[in-house]
Amino acid sequence: MDDLRQQARQIISHVVRSIDRRLAVEVREVPGQDRLHVALTHQSRRGELELPLEQVLAAAGSSMARHELRLRLKRANDTMLFRPMPDHRLSVKPVLPPGGQAARPPRGRGRR
Repeated sequence: MDDLRQQARQIISHVVRSIDRRLAVEVREVPGQDRLHVALTHQSRRGELELPLEQVLAAAGSSMARHELRLRLKRANDTMLFRPMPDHRLSVKPVLPPGGQAARPPRGRGRR
């Protein structure tokens, strides 16, 4: 059984490495269950997910299962690295230039 878990760890590390070389992975066993707890780290960001052992071991023989495993890990990575867009509804008021004088429109030929 330890041999299967070691093989599952190698599969996960290879798939994570194919997603991003800077992505660190830590695989732990969930006590009393046939699941693996995967912790992904990229600089200061951290993401976690749990994977069934059967799904990981199926990725060794089937390219479809490997692709599904890669998609789950990639989704966790993208969620971890996602930065929400700033709120565009913030009201930004223009700051007056030094001296309190407002800018005047340029003089010269305007609309005719």
